Amino acid sequence: MSEPGLNPMQTRASIFLRLKATDPEPREMAWSEFRQKYVPVIAGFAHKLGARPQDVDDVIQDVFLGFFSVSPKFVYDPSKGRFRGYLKTLTLNAIRARFGREARINTVPLTELADDSEPLETTWQETWRHQQLRMALESIRSSSAEDSQTYQAFELYVLRDEPAAEVARKLGISIDSVYQAKHRITAALKSRLAELENEDD
Repeated sequence: MSEPGLNPMQTRASIFLRLKATDPEPREMAWSEFRQKYVPVIAGFAHKLGARPQDVDDVIQDVFLGFFSVSPKFVYDPSKGRFRGYLKTLTLNAIRARFGREARINTVPLTELADDSEPLETTWQETWRHQQLRMALESIRSSSAEDSQTYQAFELYVLRDEPAAEVARKLGISIDSVYQAKHRITAALKSRLAELENEDD
């Protein structure tokens, strides 16, 4: 989440500036933030394109080495498109280079598909949205620590699809409280997803 008072565009650009910092501490923190944000997307995308679990780490390493090699000269320019598009290209290049024609989507080899083809773009966007949802849920869960029962009710009723009456019994609350928890957390989730999209590179 952006820090209070900071322009979202400045916040987005700052991680790329911090990756080049001469001071090792902010540089390492930026790389840690970079990995936390993008590794799940790379891993999920690679998995959907047929990479075996034992090969996913190699794809992640290839992508990061590829970006690391250009990071000293990399300049984030939103007018040329979002970073997520560049990351997709890096990931596809890494998968094609490592697996060749063995990498497929819907039985079609990746070597026969353009980066902007509909199957690849759809799969990438689905993977991206899934990661955004995961990050949003984790953020809300953490911020709900003092009112963990509300989040628990939402998790059981919405995410695990348990009956409202059973959730109420488990948590010792009224059924109406379960419905209120769903409403509150759903509203918070929509708001957080909008913030993440706004912060998105």
